Amino acid sequence: MITLKQNCTALNFKNMEKTKENFTLLMYGTIEKERIDQEIQNNQEMVDGGHNSTGHAQSQLDYLKRLKSDQSYQNGSLPRGIEKIILQIMESYTFWHSINEIDSNFFLVQDNYIHNLINASLTFMVSCELAKLFNNKPDDFSLNNIWQHDAESIKNANIASADEIDYITDQFSRNESTRDQAIKRFLDFRNKSVAHNTNNTGMQWSDFVSTMNFIIRVWGIIDEFYSPNCFPRSIQLSDQLYTPLQPHFTSLQIREMKEARLKLMQDIFVAASTNLVTGDKDAIKPFGDLKVTVKIESVTGVGG
Repeated sequence: MITLKQNCTALNFKNMEKTKENFTLLMYGTIEKERIDQEIQNNQEMVDGGHNSTGHAQSQLDYLKRLKSDQSYQNGSLPRGIEKIILQIMESYTFWHSINEIDSNFFLVQDNYIHNLINASLTFMVSCELAKLFNNKPDDFSLNNIWQHDAESIKNANIASADEIDYITDQFSRNESTRDQAIKRFLDFRNKSVAHNTNNTGMQWSDFVSTMNFIIRVWGIIDEFYSPNCFPRSIQLSDQLYTPLQPHFTSLQIREMKEARLKLMQDIFVAASTNLVTGDKDAIKPFGDLKVTVKIESVTGVGG
């Protein structure tokens, strides 16, 4: 549910009213259609039961009802939340590299076409998802456009140092003389090797990691600006990701992969709290504890 400027009909960043509610939706996304009815019911029960002293439940109930009736929500044309894109990048990257840390040759030496397909697909998918956050066209619902809109307000709020904020703005500005070389090589890879298959740009995975850490830090600063004094949101990691690998690895190797994934996630959390200019650590923490979910299927036996 994004409100547009008067006389505008196309749903895009340029036409969007620059309200906090609209930016919040851009950043965090909307609730899935499969869950909205249950959330409406939960908030309705809180209101009916008198558990609404602060008015939050009623406010949330009203919002969810408006969202459910919104045509853009119904037809799926609302943009994905930036946070959801970032979480997909984090989960895909840490899953893939947890495998490579335990057996770096697994994807490289397997003759099975599926293994090679997964390798290429993950590389291109995470590269495209990460690169789209840099989009700078006026219509784009991108992290870049959100940052450009809010940079001065963030600076005035003293969430991060002025030098770091200016550095971030430089990285988004497409100025080749000030852009970090790792970010440049990554974006060249996305624009040339992925989008157009023209040449090898010389990108290394360290360039991808540097670019991802940059985005994570930017996200942490913006999240702190829009959601101050809020508890960091926990990340749900599915253990089922490793189930298809069981025929190829021992139980010990899979356990080591899961541990490696947690370590990679922790490294990303550190990046969110690390000043991009000085390397100093601060209290910015957009993500909370890691929670590993395990799907348990019950099997009912029929005795004879």
